[in-house]
Amino acid sequence: MFGRKFKRVLWRLLIVCSVLVVNTMRPCMAYGDELEELKGQLKQMEEAFSIQQKMLKQMEIIALSQQEQIKELKSRVESISEKPVVIATEEIKDEVKHEVENYLSSDEVREKLGIGLPDIPLLERSRTEADICDIFYTPDDSSYALSIRSHSGDYSLNIGGRLQMRYQYNDKDGDFGGVDTQNIDVRRARIYMGGNIYSKTINYYWAIDADSFDVQLRDFYLYWTPYKELNAKIGYFKVPFNREMVVSSQRLLFQDRAIASDAFGQYRDYGLDIYGRPFDGHIEYHAAVFQGAGDNPSKRITGKDENLDNEIMSVLSLRYNPFGKFNYYDGTDIGYSKTLKATFGSSVAFNGKKRDVKRDDTDIIVGVIDFGLRYKGIAWDSEYYMMTENPESDGGGDSVGSDGFFTQAGYFVIPKKLEIAARYSMVDPDDDVSNDIQREYTAGINYYFRGHRSKIQADFGTFITEQGDEQDKRENKYRLQYEIAF
Repeated sequence: MFGRKFKRVLWRLLIVCSVLVVNTMRPCMAYGDELEELKGQLKQMEEAFSIQQKMLKQMEIIALSQQEQIKELKSRVESISEKPVVIATEEIKDEVKHEVENYLSSDEVREKLGIGLPDIPLLERSRTEADICDIFYTPDDSSYALSIRSHSGDYSLNIGGRLQMRYQYNDKDGDFGGVDTQNIDVRRARIYMGGNIYSKTINYYWAIDADSFDVQLRDFYLYWTPYKELNAKIGYFKVPFNREMVVSSQRLLFQDRAIASDAFGQYRDYGLDIYGRPFDGHIEYHAAVFQGAGDNPSKRITGKDENLDNEIMSVLSLRYNPFGKFNYYDGTDIGYSKTLKATFGSSVAFNGKKRDVKRDDTDIIVGVIDFGLRYKGIAWDSEYYMMTENPESDGGGDSVGSDGFFTQAGYFVIPKKLEIAARYSMVDPDDDVSNDIQREYTAGINYYFRGHRSKIQADFGTFITEQGDEQDKRENKYRLQYEIAF
């Protein structure tokens, strides 16, 4: 019996020990799995840390590079800020405007930007792009109001016109039998067209003079402009002699030119002119030949201008513009030049004309030197003329020398709107004859509604002619004129 109890106790001890051993081993196995998992996580963290260190090194390199770029940009900004600011002059603005217009006129650009005016079917020869034209209304253009242009830019037609209506009262000298007169007249009426054909460098211009019942062509010529330094003009046009005569009557400081300019100017003629503006417009030259007849009285009889003495007139002209391009095609500074502009010029004409009439058997040499200045609404011009008339035959009489000059100035009291002006001019028709000098004193005021396209001018002038030992002959002129371009 004791043996049975002992066996039972022994079995119970064995079972208890087995349970204790199993329970003890289970936590050890769990701890081992957790340890392996922790080791794996540690390894991943070490790898991630290594990658982050590499990224930090790369970011450090990038940061250093960006610092260098920032330093370089700062230095460039400082260098640019130290440079003087260039003021855009009217000439630069005009050039930029011209370049922008040329750029926008190309088919490729117009297609990209989706701009342009509708096609004009009546102006198309076919539906090819080279033939498609645009029409523009340009009321603010200096000369033209209507412009028709091909997309290629090789063809264009510009149309314009202008009208000058004038009231004039002449207070004549009663001591010489003069009678006062007054008149309302169309001083000038012009219709003109210009443009280019076949190429942007081949240009044309013609104008119709309609200020009388005898309508006739005023100008008609072609000019080729391949380079700034070398150009050519052929046809009937103004002789490039004196500046005031070359200035259009639309852009004169006064309603008419000075008496000296009328006496010695060479007006229009048939001819060929080779000219250019090298050195960025600082120099301008003209070498021209003309028929020499001009608009002479023979035209009314024969229907054409005839070269009565069968001799050609030649003209040489040289001009220096110290401050760059000078707009001497305008007698005012309506553009309000921001910087000083000046010009010095000299011209000589061989076998020239006197008062637009060429004399038979007489060699005429006429020269002119001139000066012009423009600055912030101030326009100052002066010209001095010299002429020598030499008879070709021995029995033609003695040589005759004459001279004259004018100086005039204008100032915009209100920029681009209200201008005051004054002029003095003198002509000595014969240096060997005393007391025959002619003088002009003129003062005026101009108001511009839309530049030279719409303006009103008023002036008063006293014109004196010496009469030898007798009292001088005087005439006063009161003029009021309105001009409109369309």
